[in-house]
Amino acid sequence: MDLKITRTKMHEAETLLNIQKEAFQSDLKKYKDYDTSPAAELLDFFKYKINHSFHFTIFLNGKIAGGICIVKITDIHYRLVRIFLSPNLQNRGLGSKILTQMENKFPQAKVWSLDTPKDNERTRHFYEKFGYKKTKENKINNRLTLIEYEKKI
Repeated sequence: MDLKITRTKMHEAETLLNIQKEAFQSDLKKYKDYDTSPAAELLDFFKYKINHSFHFTIFLNGKIAGGICIVKITDIHYRLVRIFLSPNLQNRGLGSKILTQMENKFPQAKVWSLDTPKDNERTRHFYEKFGYKKTKENKINNRLTLIEYEKKI
């Protein structure tokens, strides 16, 4: 299994957005968060993020498999805005390899932050396994509460 992570190129945007929408479609249906859901994101905004963040494309055996969006908050604080894989590639242990590679790409980062739905036990367990600690909760709507996580290195 050949896993490669490279900076996203603009011609990859549509493919990546389609994978992102597919990956987060069940969350959109569940939470009905049409304003901020990755499954409802528009192509123009996705392209904006490619230009204004650290956006990476995940390749598996030479094919686009997912993406990562990271934003620099300060010189030592980075935020994992989003990480996504095609649904047919999830639950295979790839997430651990991807997250480890991403954290290693930013050795200057001493603080990482992210958020994830409170009721998504699998995702919460994944981040907690990597040393992320809950710092607060943000209620988005009656269906969705996000837990804010932080990891200090």
